[in-house]
Amino acid sequence: MEKIVCSKCRFENKHTRNFCEKCGAFLHAANFDEKVYALPEVKMMRVVDNLLHVPHEPISWDDLTDAYAAKVEKLNALFKIPGMGAENNSAIVQKINDFLGLCRNPDFQIAFVGTIKTGKSTLINALLGKNYASMAVTPETAALTKFRASPRDYVKITFYTQSEWDKLWASRTSGAEAFMREYEELDGDKHKATWVNHAPINKFMANDEIQEELKIWSSSKRAEHYFVKEIEVGISTLGKNFPPQVIFVDTPGLSDPVAYRSELTKDYIRRANAVFVCIDAQKIQSEEIKTIASVFSFSSDAKEKVHIIATHWDVLNDPEKDWDEQKNYLVKRLTGKAFYDEQETAAKNIMHSAAFIYNLCRDYDSLDKKERISLRKFALNFEFELPVDLRKMMKTTNVDEIMRVIRENLAANYKKLLAQEIQNKFMDINYNLNRVTKEKKDSMTELLSASQSTTAELEQKIREQLQKCDEVRTTSDQLKEIIKKVKQKTNTRADVICGKLRLKLSQR
Repeated sequence: MEKIVCSKCRFENKHTRNFCEKCGAFLHAANFDEKVYALPEVKMMRVVDNLLHVPHEPISWDDLTDAYAAKVEKLNALFKIPGMGAENNSAIVQKINDFLGLCRNPDFQIAFVGTIKTGKSTLINALLGKNYASMAVTPETAALTKFRASPRDYVKITFYTQSEWDKLWASRTSGAEAFMREYEELDGDKHKATWVNHAPINKFMANDEIQEELKIWSSSKRAEHYFVKEIEVGISTLGKNFPPQVIFVDTPGLSDPVAYRSELTKDYIRRANAVFVCIDAQKIQSEEIKTIASVFSFSSDAKEKVHIIATHWDVLNDPEKDWDEQKNYLVKRLTGKAFYDEQETAAKNIMHSAAFIYNLCRDYDSLDKKERISLRKFALNFEFELPVDLRKMMKTTNVDEIMRVIRENLAANYKKLLAQEIQNKFMDINYNLNRVTKEKKDSMTELLSASQSTTAELEQKIREQLQKCDEVRTTSDQLKEIIKKVKQKTNTRADVICGKLRLKLSQR
């Protein structure tokens, strides 16, 4: 198909366009006076041109989402026109981009958050049915790791770009001494040129090979892990009733000494559809409350999406009695302005777990001596017999209950929850664009407001605007008429001026 290359920004436009899709420049201006195509009528024509050429690929998974996306695409086309406000409202631009990305890729993301040694990765492994994420006593990775159901097992690694790495490096805080020491010990600079800006790596493999592959890219003993931005793992063993759109996200810590990595986690918490905050049941103190408070602050528009998981429940002196007291405390402490709105929601969303014991029961036949001792201690405390009571022991750990909440309350309703999330984001964009447009006093305000109404109203408004500027609407012939008139007026004025000059010269 024939293309028109913009002389200003070199963007290739469809041949049917009059104005550049990227920068808004007039595409037929080679021989035209710049003042002519800067006329208000021609500016209005550029608005209409953008609206008529907004591309839209139908979204099949939800009709309402398709309608929202189509409207926001039109809003975006208007908003990006120079002078319409996008250049001064980067936050709104980001919201629009995030919204359209969510509509196109409807992933239901469950973020797992926790400080060091809270058992976050152990819980994820219990929910996934196998030990994929590292459970080392020291943090193994600073990269986001996503786990999702897939027909084939795979690992995809995404690396930092140079600009992202520069921002990461500049964000090291005063507490990054250990980070720098380890980086130097592993000769990080020698590996940087290889992995920064590296294209994503996507490997298909057997399920049993995933754990070893993850160690290559996430182990703190290998320099590669510094330059990995994100890891995505596809797992074939999650079951057919687990939607592939539901993703478990193992996040880096909120208190990372490299601020850039902490910001990635915060951003994920804001965008996640559900957040599971892992805290150590033995250490429910002010520090853990601060961590929970920070997660709520990033989720202020949807507090009910936050779930609190008290891990290592089995290590309490009297697990059942002590947990009853701790949960009552947490329900009261986490109900209020900065936390859950109601105690009922708090009671439902605060749970306990003993994921390590759950995993030992699951892998009973392959346990080593030390692991069997740990399991026997648990069995003794709860008066279970091994191996006959393995299933009962697994139930006691509460991991199955957490998985039920994920499957029945989240995964099974992901379409409904995603649709609600999309509606909320649409209303937020709608509100913010209304606020911006109210600040504008020219004729563009009316058209931008109309683009937020129904499609029928939008089309009617476009027809009205087309009628108002019919003489300069879409063809270069009509634009040439404007040029011709301007040239005629200019020539007439030039003749008058030249005539007066000749008269003065003849009188000398």
